Amino acid sequence: MLNASPLNSAPLNSLGVASQHNVIIIVGPGQTPPEPQPGETLVPGASSYVWALRVLVGGVDLTAQLTGSVTVDREEGAAGIAGFDLHIAPGVAVVPPDWKGRPVTIDYISTSQGETTEARRYTGQISIANWNPVERVLSCECSDQLQQRVEGMTVSAIDALVGGYWSPDVFEPVEGRSHWDYASERLSTRTASLDCSPHGVMRVTNWYAAAPDFVFGPGATLYQSVELQQGDLDRTTNRVEIEFSYRYSRLWQRNKNYSWQSPVTQGQTGLGGFCLWRANSHELPTKEMIEDAASGNGETLISPDYYSLPLTMADPCGDGAPWQNTFDDLLLGVSWVGARRWVQTVTETYSLTLATAAGEAEASRIVQRTGYTVDIEDDAADEWVDEPILGGSSGSDDLADDARRDAAMEVALHIGRAEIIGAHREATLTWQVPTSLALGVDLTHTLEVNDQGAHAIGKCRRVVDSFNLASGEAVTTLSIAVMRGGGVSDPLTLPPRIGSGSTGGGGGGDSAPANDLPTQLGGRLDSPVYDDTLEGFAGNYSSVTPGLELFPRRMDAVADEIPAEDRDERQLETDRLYRVGIPNDLLEL
Repeated sequence: MLNASPLNSAPLNSLGVASQHNVIIIVGPGQTPPEPQPGETLVPGASSYVWALRVLVGGVDLTAQLTGSVTVDREEGAAGIAGFDLHIAPGVAVVPPDWKGRPVTIDYISTSQGETTEARRYTGQISIANWNPVERVLSCECSDQLQQRVEGMTVSAIDALVGGYWSPDVFEPVEGRSHWDYASERLSTRTASLDCSPHGVMRVTNWYAAAPDFVFGPGATLYQSVELQQGDLDRTTNRVEIEFSYRYSRLWQRNKNYSWQSPVTQGQTGLGGFCLWRANSHELPTKEMIEDAASGNGETLISPDYYSLPLTMADPCGDGAPWQNTFDDLLLGVSWVGARRWVQTVTETYSLTLATAAGEAEASRIVQRTGYTVDIEDDAADEWVDEPILGGSSGSDDLADDARRDAAMEVALHIGRAEIIGAHREATLTWQVPTSLALGVDLTHTLEVNDQGAHAIGKCRRVVDSFNLASGEAVTTLSIAVMRGGGVSDPLTLPPRIGSGSTGGGGGGDSAPANDLPTQLGGRLDSPVYDDTLEGFAGNYSSVTPGLELFPRRMDAVADEIPAEDRDERQLETDRLYRVGIPNDLLEL
């Protein structure tokens, strides 16, 4: 019934805005209201209300042309919609496409005891207008254009509005893609929804219930309107298992020191060693042979230090005997570093599990599995093996990008947590009240209902207004999400790198091991049996005994074998469990 009596002693404008410091307590007509406590405002209900609508289209008041019913439906995470019918007088031309895009506002007006309260119920645009030429009724469907408005925002504006986490290693690059999809990706990492206020202001609202902003007490709800809807068990994910792979290149350099000196020099250098060699000379290696020895085992010659055979001199040893030599590449001794470089692939695998208390027990798990890969590609890996080696020490450097790893892992963990929490708010309690008692209720509020055998607290997830102009009914359907689960939550702290800690590759590392190369000289009775497997220098004395074996002149250096754990792809694994606690919102039926 409508227009039968004034609202009651409490003015409607007390319902205008709820704040964290004020609780609106609503009781039905005929109920004995409790004594309000500090911070509480009591609103007794009435059996009937005086109300009206004001509908503006393109700034023009078309309320008088309304016919049938008007509906407004606003739900968290979705565009708010509305619908109404306008009767167009005969003789007035109608062009339905011209109505598309016109701004619309819907206000609810209620009067009680001489006081009038207005509340905005909807702000949007006409998305389509359908014309019935027989009844001359223009049916308008409206939207607050949430998706389209986000689509028109810049990326930085979306970041500021939505927040959350994002990584190009988890999602597609932003360039050339839908900005609404980008905003949705950021929202997927939050336990929150993006929607519009009744005034059309975009905002992000948290999923968690707080202290109630509105309390609907005994008699406040319409008879038999309280209803509980629940999600199926299979949809109540309580465990998310994430296989997170982090792949990068490890640049290795392995150096080995080589040294060789003619044994007849007895360790002396300069002219002293030369004169000893001159008295018992033998074939000598050349610089080219040293380079070939290094390259023959896959190494690059760096930092060579040559003890060269002197060129022509008049009397180098002080014995009056001149010395003639025009070859400048013969060596009495040499030391060098043989360097090798290669690239090893390292894959760090993190098995990350997020679970509620029920998700930890094997018998009660509802599991969702997913995987992410961060693959670091760097041109430096190709340059490392293609460019000439000019220096550097033994060790390794990782071409890792920990910032990318951390960003992607944060996204993965927050998506997993949001999925679990979202799955535990599928229980929805719905009830109806006269719209005059729901004027301040918004999707941002926490509501409590204690009527018709139901007592629950939850965050408001949907507000639906239904205004029947023929019957005079103005009813608002309120829905809250009720979380249940319990348990405690662990912070989503990222695990440390499991492949970090190596150094080298030009930036420090172990010193190169030393290797003094032996000498085999043939052509004399005291010469050893030639060993073709022995590294080092082989040659013959300048003065040999006829008929004896002569050795081939060569210089060989054998590089150490690279360990398989440094050469083959390295697989490193670790795991971590994150507990996810679910609030136990009040729900008693």
